[in-house]
Amino acid sequence: MKLLSTILTTLALSIPFTSSLSADNTFTPSSNTKLAVEYTIDGNIDEDFFKFSKKATEEINFFLNDPHHNVNIVYEQQVGKTSLNQLSFSSLVNDKIARPLMNIDPRIGGFTPFNLVIYRKKSDNKTVITHIMPLAALDILQISDKRVRETFIKMFEPLDAAIEKRYPAATKSYTKIQGFAKKTMMNFEIPFDEPEDIDDFFDDFLERFEATFETKGYIIAGFYNMKDSLNSEDETDEGTMPGYSAYIVYSLCHVAFSYTIFDGKNPMPQAAIFAPCSMYAYIKEGENKIVIGMPTLGAWAAALNITDKEKLTKISQLDTEIPAIIHSLGGIDTDNQNPQLTK
Repeated sequence: MKLLSTILTTLALSIPFTSSLSADNTFTPSSNTKLAVEYTIDGNIDEDFFKFSKKATEEINFFLNDPHHNVNIVYEQQVGKTSLNQLSFSSLVNDKIARPLMNIDPRIGGFTPFNLVIYRKKSDNKTVITHIMPLAALDILQISDKRVRETFIKMFEPLDAAIEKRYPAATKSYTKIQGFAKKTMMNFEIPFDEPEDIDDFFDDFLERFEATFETKGYIIAGFYNMKDSLNSEDETDEGTMPGYSAYIVYSLCHVAFSYTIFDGKNPMPQAAIFAPCSMYAYIKEGENKIVIGMPTLGAWAAALNITDKEKLTKISQLDTEIPAIIHSLGGIDTDNQNPQLTK
């Protein structure tokens, strides 16, 4: 009965969004109905796509970060079976555009980097390239600032143009948004005493963070240092994020969870637009607290109208387990608000 209650809470739809901590913090999502764009191509294009996601995307300032190719093979090795001929994650980041946006609203890290997915089911041999629509991502993050929204949306246009140029025979379609979860984000703060060296302190924290998650069966599938990016080395880069002492994004993965959602019974590989989960952590200059945030797994369930009981059980498990891990590291639940680093 407790599990059923948790699942129903996870899937509850609410427009406008209402914060779990403050009734005054509401957000009304846009009228956008497009969750993800899909490009469907007959046959196997894997090798060409892997080249595209590495070289061609760099030409438009998207950098490939910690790619994970042929995840279906991992499922076959660890679970013993798979319904997929292909499932690969290519985490892309355009930090030239995204980093300045973080000075306005740091929650953009919930989908920065974001996942460019390729999958192919054994049942139809059609390859699908897909990624989340930027407006859908902004609504899940509950970002309302017009400057952030316009720039983030525009950032995706060269990527879609490059995909369409590379694969002119592809059929373009959209995955529709089925609803919004009552709680789309999980947010935390970890207060700390002022250290002698903030960099050493944060490095020590990240080591504990990684070890704790790995002990619980999670995989650190990616790591991106937004504050000290190696992809933005031009002479104007220094001071791009002056409001932060540190800002990093982890890509979290849980193999049993991902197999249950993307593969297995009633496979939904299209849900991989949300994976690996992007969890950001930052410290603002002059503050003694680590701020952490990421989209809830319930946001996946509501957006895709997931009804499979086994999938919902896994979603509920992670939406309970991840906060518990953060709490064990000293985390305190906070509201999903923009701290407005700069005006």
